[in-house]
Amino acid sequence: MLKTNLLDIKNIFQHSRSFQAAWEECQSTLKALFDVDQLVLFKRDPKQTELFFQIERNAGVEEMRVPFSFSSVAGFTALSQAPLMLQNLDPRELAAVHPDLRFDRGLDKLLGLEIINILSMPVHHENALMGVFQLINKKSGKFTRQDEAYCRLIVGIMGQKLFEEFDLPQGPFDHLVSKGFLTQEQLDDALSRAAQRGVFVSRVLRADFNLDPDAIGASLERFYQTPFVRYENNPVSDQMLKGINRQYLIRNMWLPLHTGAGKAVVLVQDPHDADTVNEIRRVVNAKSYEFRVGLPEDILAFLGDSSQLPKSVSPGGGGWSTGAEEGEPEDLTEELDDGDDLAASLAELATAAEEGLEFTQDEEEDISLESRQVAVRFVNKVIMHAHRVGASDIHIEPNRGGKPGLVRMRIDGTCERVLSIPESVIKPVTSRIKIMSRLDISEKRLPQDGKLRVRFKGREIEMRVATLPTVYGESVVMRMLSAGKVMPFSRLNLSARNAEQIERIMVKPHGIFLVVGTTGSGKTTTLHSILSRINTPDKKIWTVEDPVEITQQGLQQVQVENAIGLDFARIMRSFLRADPDVILVGEMRDLETAQIGVEASLTGHLVFTTLHTNSAAETVTRLLDMGIESLNFAEALQGILAQRLVKTLCVSCRAAHEVTDEEWDYLVSQYGSEYFPELGIERSGARIFKPVGCRRCSHTGYRGRTGIHELLVATPEIRKAIMRKQPAEDIERLAVEQGMRTLYQDGIAKIFQGDIDTWQLQKVTVSD
Repeated sequence: MLKTNLLDIKNIFQHSRSFQAAWEECQSTLKALFDVDQLVLFKRDPKQTELFFQIERNAGVEEMRVPFSFSSVAGFTALSQAPLMLQNLDPRELAAVHPDLRFDRGLDKLLGLEIINILSMPVHHENALMGVFQLINKKSGKFTRQDEAYCRLIVGIMGQKLFEEFDLPQGPFDHLVSKGFLTQEQLDDALSRAAQRGVFVSRVLRADFNLDPDAIGASLERFYQTPFVRYENNPVSDQMLKGINRQYLIRNMWLPLHTGAGKAVVLVQDPHDADTVNEIRRVVNAKSYEFRVGLPEDILAFLGDSSQLPKSVSPGGGGWSTGAEEGEPEDLTEELDDGDDLAASLAELATAAEEGLEFTQDEEEDISLESRQVAVRFVNKVIMHAHRVGASDIHIEPNRGGKPGLVRMRIDGTCERVLSIPESVIKPVTSRIKIMSRLDISEKRLPQDGKLRVRFKGREIEMRVATLPTVYGESVVMRMLSAGKVMPFSRLNLSARNAEQIERIMVKPHGIFLVVGTTGSGKTTTLHSILSRINTPDKKIWTVEDPVEITQQGLQQVQVENAIGLDFARIMRSFLRADPDVILVGEMRDLETAQIGVEASLTGHLVFTTLHTNSAAETVTRLLDMGIESLNFAEALQGILAQRLVKTLCVSCRAAHEVTDEEWDYLVSQYGSEYFPELGIERSGARIFKPVGCRRCSHTGYRGRTGIHELLVATPEIRKAIMRKQPAEDIERLAVEQGMRTLYQDGIAKIFQGDIDTWQLQKVTVSD
């Protein structure tokens, strides 16, 4: 069966001595699995920005190379980092994807067949592109979304094996350690110093550790698999920039080095940043692109700002600048000592508090310099630690009189205790956070909301801050908003059925689609991922959100400001006068907003929104209970996606084991014995995974989170049930009969995929 074959393929790649050996062993199985004539694997050339495909023919090896550009299917797939399904390969189909896209019939000659259709999928691991995998000529007709879903699993397996063989470093500067320029301790120290000072890591490596820029560049070149370019007192001219604003380039850290003959050579700080690469393609018009990596201070120097260079390089001899400019985010640190850790900063702050160095709780001018410095140091350390461990929230909690409070952080959905904080320290820390957030430090009786921006490792981090008075003092919660990038639709880990149905819904001309779940279940991420698929110049898309956490070019995004009366309902009414095609409503919090959303969907607009409910079926009854007219809602509804985030097993250390009879019976019964055969999993040889623990997952056995979903599609039968206001149980039963799989069922499927285990699934959802 299909799933059994996938598990066999995964086992071959994991245990084979080399990628090539695994590839040769699996080719016939993969061809049969996908029912295709041929397989093609374009590997990334580590030395050039090219992809190459090799095949043995006529007692020799023939090769085909393509650049990273929109002009080829493989190049387009590599640049977009998204799957591409082409059914006919005619010019109109290619032009609909991108005006420059062409299909090179040289591949026909190389393979010895006429290529009719193709499914092209990027192969990557740890955000590093390894190549492009292609399925050639579906024998049974056309490729399907199910083919795409299973192909995504295959390239995940292949990507990990290729990554291992490339022996790529884990970070941009790890090659310096492997070559003996630094010890691991020195690199960690350099990273810490850069974070403390709010400067580039490369700048610290050059100034504090006397490393040559070429050595640093070689490390970047190794990590990014992209040629390095060094600054040599040769700033670019206005003619080279061709009208592109310098300040824009400085903010975005890239510049064109050469343009002409349809090709652009672009210098960039992070060639793996897909958003930056896409932005470059929008700004610089070219048929093909070649990327080079540069030190951030060098990029600034190319653009005329030499202040970040050492004295020996800077034409003005100004040494190292502070980098502080009016309007910029606040640096994370102020006069921090090198090498401090979180515990040390807490100890220093506690000592200072004991010595009477406390905030007066009035104005910032009344705070002693010394007390301000120790509080600044501790708060910055907390933020840096949260960023390092990938926390989504920071909680600073007071306790009853005399007892230590807590600093807790939510990591992968779990609130974890970080350290205890003495009572005497809480007030200075709270005041420091309120000052950073532009809040009133003298007001401790009422809740306050604010925002702050800081810079860490050259990146801006925005945080939403909420203070709440408790019986023991003010509690502070800071939500990290730094992950403001759109997640590709292909990475939502939707089942093949769910992905196909959502793609049908997203191109509807009107209707309403809801994504529901608990707080922090990834609803906004999912909606923006969907919007990114339909965000084209021919669509006017408005969003109203509170707050705006993810930004996309092309969207008109409005922030709710309740303090001035700018709420969801008011903004929605304005949207309807602004000629929208698509509207995203961050949350339907009240009846008025819900009514406007339904009315908008009935008058020719496609509306996406969220709601806090536990399941798709419960969403229907919740909205009807709010007062939505059942007939209008039934007519407007296109679908409801309920989701949760579940901790994923660490791929570096998870261990497979054969399913016991007890585990098998339980999983089959929970999925439903009548539906389980659709998974294609046979009892014999069935395997699932369990957590182990390693350095990469901090010995927890889990790393990251993935989604589980249930998708209710508004079929005629479902609409009738809504009109009749049938109970949620009846609607869910009807939806399951028509193909919907519940959150728990979807979770069981992902257990057999090796993504999660039963324990984590049970923690976020409950089976019947």
